[in-house]
Amino acid sequence: MKTETQLANEVISGKRLGIGVAWIDSPEYLDFINKELDPSFHYIEVHLPSNIDNVPSNFEKIAHCSTLPLADLHEPTRKIIKDVFHQAKEIEAHWIGEHLSILGTTDGLQFGYIFAPIKDEDLKDRVIRRIKRYQETYGIPFVIELGPRYHDWGGVDVLEDYTLLKEISIEANIPIILDIPHTWATAKAFNKSFEELLSLLKGAHIAEIHIGASGVSKKGQISFEQSWNQLVICLEMFPEVRGITVELGKSTKTEDYCNTIREVSKRFQSSKWRINDENN
Repeated sequence: MKTETQLANEVISGKRLGIGVAWIDSPEYLDFINKELDPSFHYIEVHLPSNIDNVPSNFEKIAHCSTLPLADLHEPTRKIIKDVFHQAKEIEAHWIGEHLSILGTTDGLQFGYIFAPIKDEDLKDRVIRRIKRYQETYGIPFVIELGPRYHDWGGVDVLEDYTLLKEISIEANIPIILDIPHTWATAKAFNKSFEELLSLLKGAHIAEIHIGASGVSKKGQISFEQSWNQLVICLEMFPEVRGITVELGKSTKTEDYCNTIREVSKRFQSSKWRINDENN
């Protein structure tokens, strides 16, 4: 069985994966992937559990989910856990990402989106234990992401979320997914600066950045140009990032999503962040 260090190194080392796109199981989208995307420049993010029969085998893959809420007092059923990790293995995912959240989008009580954690004495240790158990059982590298926070749950300072995320990342050797729209929505909701929240993660390994999709509040949504400018800030602060994933919003039309992918890909062709640099 691989050690924590070996699993973490699989995420933070190696060549950059490039620009990530969501997996949509439709003939039209598959045609777009095969005709317009480059396996040496793009990778596919597969939300699990889902139908993975048609996921292209010639692209690198990562897995993502919102069905294993790491901060919740209760875990989902064993079947859901097994389904997620077994599918991650089937697609040979470089890593699987989940949120530091409660409730998630699994069966039972839910609100249709991830909720920021409610702080309790055992929160950090519980999350670390859970991630370690998943890695020991299934041997798949793990990365962790914060969702947006719109409520303070009884006076919790929003900065504590980012401090907690960094502590978990360092203590458990778990790299981080930095979601730009989530961070921006949180900063706006609590009258903080975007850069202030980012600075709290310095010293932790950022493996992946999310752009594109937003949270559930219209107040926190940003334009593509704003998101792009914030991405530049993130890459300057965290240059070791291996992948930049263009997230698919819940209400985003496939045509609009494909156009966003085209624009992001075009801009990166002439950016400083070189995907196929031999030094990466």
